[in-house]
Amino acid sequence: MVICKRIVALLTILLGTAGLLLSLAAGIGVWVVKGPVTDQATHVFERIEAALDLADQGLDHANTSLARAAERLGSAKEEQRKLAQQPQKNSPLRRMLARTVQQKIAPEIGDAHETLHSVAEAAVVVNSVLEDVGNFPFLSIPGLDLDRLTKLNSRLSEVGPAAWELSRLFTEGEPNADSDSASTQVSRIEQALTTLQGSIAEYASQVTQVRQRTQDLKSWTLPWITTASVIVSVICLWIALSQVSVLAHARSWWANAGQSKAQPS
Repeated sequence: MVICKRIVALLTILLGTAGLLLSLAAGIGVWVVKGPVTDQATHVFERIEAALDLADQGLDHANTSLARAAERLGSAKEEQRKLAQQPQKNSPLRRMLARTVQQKIAPEIGDAHETLHSVAEAAVVVNSVLEDVGNFPFLSIPGLDLDRLTKLNSRLSEVGPAAWELSRLFTEGEPNADSDSASTQVSRIEQALTTLQGSIAEYASQVTQVRQRTQDLKSWTLPWITTASVIVSVICLWIALSQVSVLAHARSWWANAGQSKAQPS
């Protein structure tokens, strides 16, 4: 009987010591890990914010390019009306309008198109990182609408060729083209630019919403790393104290077993 008590006491001491050491290690380790975890979380949010900055800058640049193209197209439209007074095919005004389209309008549209490709790349980064973050409970937030951006870029890719076609009409068109094909093409491009500027403004609003949701998530996540560390430390301390109590009882059992063995039967 005494041997059984001592075996139980010894096992309890071993398990209690292991539990005590593990709880102390976990309590200290959580603060060792807290720093790298905080740094990693900060890096993740900085990466999202950097990609959103690129998207914002790209959208702003594309919108500015389209605004310049629309402004110059408006001037060309006014000049185009004067072609009715110059029916000759190779008039200086025709050549000037063709150069305006080739050198000032089409390049701006092309620049906006290339810029939106950069915006799409930034949007992919944002969604990829947010998807990784969303694998953790309560951290999932919607990202940017890539399909909408693809359609926007596709519509813009159609405007560039239309601008070059307008340049051809000014250069090679018949004398009455200014009131027919060229006029129709100008109106089509003008309407497309207006629609695209509105779509870019709407997408910029979506970027702002994602930025706000990301900021809210960051404000919630980073403080909770510290809070979780405190909670884990308190739990580990409570477990360590309980193991001290278990060790005290095990020591008492060992001592009692020794006293029982020393007493004469």
